[in-house]
Amino acid sequence: MNQNTEQLRTDPIGRLLFKLSLPAMIGMLVTALYNIIDTIFVARGIGATAVAAIGIAFPIQMILMAVSSAVGLGGASISSRKLGKGDDAGAAVTFLNVLVLVGVFAAFAVSSAFFMLDDILTVFGATSAIMELSRQYLSVVLISSPFFMFTLAASAMVRAEGQAPYQMKVMLTTVVVNLVTTPLFIFTFGWGIYGAAWSTALAQVVGSVLMLRFFFSKNRRTELDFQWRKFRLRFGELKEIMAIGSSSFIMMVSQSILFVGVNVMLGTYGGTEELAIFAIINKFMALVGMPIMGIVQGMQPIVGYNFGARQFDRMRETIWTALRVGIAIAVIIWLTLQLIPEQLMRMFTTDANLIAGGVTAIHVLFAVSFLPSVQMLINGIYQSLGKARVAMFLSLSRQTLYTIPLVFILPNFFGVFGVWLAFPIADAMTFLTAVGMAVWDRKLLFRPSEEEVEAKATNL
Repeated sequence: MNQNTEQLRTDPIGRLLFKLSLPAMIGMLVTALYNIIDTIFVARGIGATAVAAIGIAFPIQMILMAVSSAVGLGGASISSRKLGKGDDAGAAVTFLNVLVLVGVFAAFAVSSAFFMLDDILTVFGATSAIMELSRQYLSVVLISSPFFMFTLAASAMVRAEGQAPYQMKVMLTTVVVNLVTTPLFIFTFGWGIYGAAWSTALAQVVGSVLMLRFFFSKNRRTELDFQWRKFRLRFGELKEIMAIGSSSFIMMVSQSILFVGVNVMLGTYGGTEELAIFAIINKFMALVGMPIMGIVQGMQPIVGYNFGARQFDRMRETIWTALRVGIAIAVIIWLTLQLIPEQLMRMFTTDANLIAGGVTAIHVLFAVSFLPSVQMLINGIYQSLGKARVAMFLSLSRQTLYTIPLVFILPNFFGVFGVWLAFPIADAMTFLTAVGMAVWDRKLLFRPSEEEVEAKATNL
């Protein structure tokens, strides 16, 4: 049996979830903190206009992240279940199919973005005041995007094999590279926004090299046996990978569309100041969601593996433990944002108007930000079980069904305040939707016997 995955079958659930989630949580939390610190460097070294420019470019990066994350998560779900059945060779073939998909998507997406860069930035809300800075930043970051896309997809496969600590090391290394080079390029070399872009690009290349080393070095730590001569594209499996990963893809693309909508409405009812405020708040939105995603990523290989191994008691225990821990973390982060919003804004700027506007936005936008953690965890459960349609619906619920329409409707009545108000209303509706789905499928998710699982899985 694969030594890396034996722990998924036998280790105590609490300790195992901690072992697999903590590296992902630390890695994502550090990444979120890096994004905050990086934005501070840009705000202090270049100005609020540059922060707004990077905020406009972010949705484009989100789309590329969505593609690679979807492919990686779909492949990881299949691999986890294959490893649970002892099919190590099948899991290796799945990973090779993941690599092919990511390569094709990266080539198409990046080349298309280069040819239509100005048009894309205009549609995404870039005003004349920030267009040139957005173009400068994105033209550099697009070059390194294929490396970043590979790293994201490979990270999911690393987790599927129970090797989350290595993923954490990769993420921490890229963060350190970025934190060292960003102030160096901006303040010492005087490269301005190009410095921020080249720092990001360098970190992405470093991350991809470390991932390649994990899978393909002579002293590799994975037991996946890649037999390239025997490899064939499995179009049925490619379809399954995309079906399972489609929920994550739709969720991240919807988030990108949401950010575009917010930028457009803020540009319509406000201006550069409001765009800068949202670009700053974006970083705290990541801070709210990334630790929960760490729990999800630690939970998924355990749930998927034990579902494949038909150890349903361990699957159920993992789900309940993840829910309790995830909700507790979300509440702690929510309290922090509500108690010290002014101090958080002062890290980025000394402008009194930006600070006052940011404090109001944080109070309103994050009013019930702990509730979506439940949706994220339940969606992760469905993904790990390969229930693509249900996971897709839950992914659609938050951004596409609720937040995006509200962002376009409420500002017509409340102006900029309506943009901020859309988020807590959507968060509450998302929570109710996810809980309703979990209650409906409670026998599959929380009280499964082998017969009940087989009957329910057949009907989904």
